Amino acid sequence: MSTRAETATYPGSKSRGEALGAWLRNPAILCLIAAAVACGVTLLVLAGDVVFLRDEWPVVLERRGFSAGVFLDPHVGHLAAGVIAIYKLLLATFGMTSPLPFHVASTLIYLAAAVALFVYARRRVGDWLALMATVLILFFGAGAVDMLSPFQMFFSGSIAAGIGALLALDRDDRRGDVLACVLLVVAISFSEAGIAFAIGVLVRLALSDRPLANRLYVAAVPLILYAIWWLGWGHTATSHLSLHNIASSPLYILDAASAAIASLLGLASASDALPAPSGQEWLPAALIVALGLAAWRIGRLGRVPRGVWPVLAIGLTFWALAAFNTFFGRAPGNGRYIYPSAVFVLLIAVELCRGVRLGWRGLAAAAAVVVVGVGANLVFLSDAYRGYFKPANEQQRGALSALEIAGPQEPTFVLNAKTSPVTFFDINTSQYLSAVKAFGSPAYTPEELALAPAASRLEADRVLGAMLKLQLKPGGVTGGRCGSIDASAAGGTTAELGPGTIGLRASEGTRVKVELGRFSDQTPFVAGSLAPGSGASLTVPAAGSDRPWRLGLVGHGPVAVCLPGGGGSG
Repeated sequence: MSTRAETATYPGSKSRGEALGAWLRNPAILCLIAAAVACGVTLLVLAGDVVFLRDEWPVVLERRGFSAGVFLDPHVGHLAAGVIAIYKLLLATFGMTSPLPFHVASTLIYLAAAVALFVYARRRVGDWLALMATVLILFFGAGAVDMLSPFQMFFSGSIAAGIGALLALDRDDRRGDVLACVLLVVAISFSEAGIAFAIGVLVRLALSDRPLANRLYVAAVPLILYAIWWLGWGHTATSHLSLHNIASSPLYILDAASAAIASLLGLASASDALPAPSGQEWLPAALIVALGLAAWRIGRLGRVPRGVWPVLAIGLTFWALAAFNTFFGRAPGNGRYIYPSAVFVLLIAVELCRGVRLGWRGLAAAAAVVVVGVGANLVFLSDAYRGYFKPANEQQRGALSALEIAGPQEPTFVLNAKTSPVTFFDINTSQYLSAVKAFGSPAYTPEELALAPAASRLEADRVLGAMLKLQLKPGGVTGGRCGSIDASAAGGTTAELGPGTIGLRASEGTRVKVELGRFSDQTPFVAGSLAPGSGASLTVPAAGSDRPWRLGLVGHGPVAVCLPGGGGSG
């Protein structure tokens, strides 16, 4: 194993065309291009049809117009102006009938962050080690939420711009300083991860041989702009800062670093991974081994490499800020937070190994580790898609279809987690219909819904039942065509319910649960229960579709059913 000086070298004597040609003839860069293309295609194939979920809805529905508050009001306590601006641009350009443009944009930003990592690492550890580090991030399935959810450009945007700022400082001239300042502003506009990069840049400037006073603005301007935002808008958000969080922050930092290391190696998935976390027992061992290797490297060098301090400051700042404001959803190994943690771990490792050039045996061993890590992370990525994103997408589209079917009749209805578990933020029906009018519909038409996946039809029926308030009311109704239907353990019947009021009466000794279905093959909406010998009525309004509801009676024994308008039963 040999080492080189810590200073970066640049092919300044070459023209841009020659430099580009050299890049394209470089096998490591060709491998990088192939890996980036494979990553992008994989993400778009998996999640390109996944509609808006979770954090996206407040941006789409509540950030209308172009006032300062639209961009600067905090999102769950965060500054997310960059994300909001991109969403508004995409909505204005493509609408929301297809989620694909949003996934393309977020995937490109994710790839840009990975390429920036490659360039940063290549200048310090050479082509092949840089490629291996980048491939681990390109296929980092433990952070599947950041890869498959467009809103998570929240972090990848900050990382792309933040590493770009570090690369700009490599120029070591005024133009590089100005560019770094601009990129830090962009990084902070996406998320507070940009603050971590600004602190890291400040440390780097302080360690530079050039006077700090003349360059302080590079980090100061973005930090001051963030402070202005906080004073004007950010302070209105709910804060989770507490003495307990501060006191427990060292443990949080250790847990975050260990989770990132183990996940990069494929030993563990995120602590809230979907459908279930794995390998959490490896976290302490991974951290101990990593710290041992770092200590061995520093011992060999006889000092901590100067480049380590800025990237260490970036990681520690990010983890400390997350620790101070931690609550449910911000655990150290959280699926959203583990991706930036992994990037920071790699940046620290790259600086510790600056100048290292491995022989072919060392590269083969490193490649074997990477192959194992990537293989496990591809499994994590697949599990996250199949375990959460695919079913959540089907459920969300079904719920949205219900809003469009019954929304004109029930515009005040609010879709929330009580009605549809996949809905994290409330979706106001009138706001949603307004967005549909402006940007198009991501939902199924009633005709499409009838042929949609089972999960979509089940969710549509549940939401429709809640919207239309299909609940049993005391007292029976006579008239129309009456008959007797036997309740059963399966609950299915052939009775179809059109608009109107239906009367039901259970026989003595029979307790019956009344269920309804409209688009689903099942009867997933529970309208209530009939006690033995009791009667009730059920009013079914007409709403957006001629498709009748089907009656399900779960229990044992006969139930008298009176259908309006001469409808049949049996």
